[in-house]
Amino acid sequence: MYKWILAFLFILIVFAVSQACAQPIDKYERYIAIGVAKKDNRTFIILRKIFYKDRIQLLTVDPEDLTTSITDQDTLKVVDYPFQTIMDKFSTSPYAKALKDAESNSTPLRDAGITHFISSSHNGLDLTIDLCPSKRPLDRTFFNRLIEKFSKDERPIPLAVAVTGIWMERHELDLKWLLNLEKNNILSITWINHSYNHKTEKNLPLKRNFLLEKGTDTNFEILQTEKKMIEEGIIPSVFFRFPGLISDAVLFNQIIAYGLVPVGTDAWLGKNQWPKDGSIVLVHANGNEPIGIKRFLNLMDKKSDGVLAGKWLLFDLRESMVETEKEEH
Repeated sequence: MYKWILAFLFILIVFAVSQACAQPIDKYERYIAIGVAKKDNRTFIILRKIFYKDRIQLLTVDPEDLTTSITDQDTLKVVDYPFQTIMDKFSTSPYAKALKDAESNSTPLRDAGITHFISSSHNGLDLTIDLCPSKRPLDRTFFNRLIEKFSKDERPIPLAVAVTGIWMERHELDLKWLLNLEKNNILSITWINHSYNHKTEKNLPLKRNFLLEKGTDTNFEILQTEKKMIEEGIIPSVFFRFPGLISDAVLFNQIIAYGLVPVGTDAWLGKNQWPKDGSIVLVHANGNEPIGIKRFLNLMDKKSDGVLAGKWLLFDLRESMVETEKEEH
């Protein structure tokens, strides 16, 4: 009984600290512009405006390396442009090329966007881990196995996590656990927007399901997820993953208009799709698809010699995108 009381008190303390550290955002909106740093003249593309009670911040992307950052508005010289004008100005950048390549695969109902990387340096794969809404806890064993396997050659270990707003709401302690691994330089996580609600109806056909369901507020699904990320201390990336990997051309163009690069997969292990060098692998660590986790762990065991020799690696999604765009164009 005493142990249960201590555990309960610990949970209350962690929750109280997390709430105290969170910075509530008053308003969060799409805002497309170019920002030049007053300090060193570095140029960024601005994607969002973040309003707090006492200041305004901007979510920006570096068009050359696809890294995102949050900075005070006062530190940038800001010039408003239409999104297409900005894309034309930065047409040779990896970011603009990635958006263009994603658009070239915008019409499939399932798995539109970037699904594979082509790079001479890719002797390994890009691991993406989906956290859809779930009542089950995070599969921490999976992350611990990754750390055990890769930390000798890769530290921090690069991976991407596609997270939903509902999952973050319901799994505060699991989220803090992941953020702590990131803070301690054990993992390097690229955080992918996976929508807020990730709604799905078993009885609806795919063309009217997930984000294609009638009445879906796409603006909310995108911006509320990013807002929740930032309030939790996460910097959103420029990547988006469609719930269920389902979209149509209209929805796809809406996502692009927010400056987001849709990322699919050519190796959803739970669907018996097997990876090769350059694959974007998909597994679910939310407890809902253990078969995919098991298959990836088995794959790691088979590639164990290559992992130990540093010849079979996990890659950073952003770096893979940049390398591919530079080699293809």
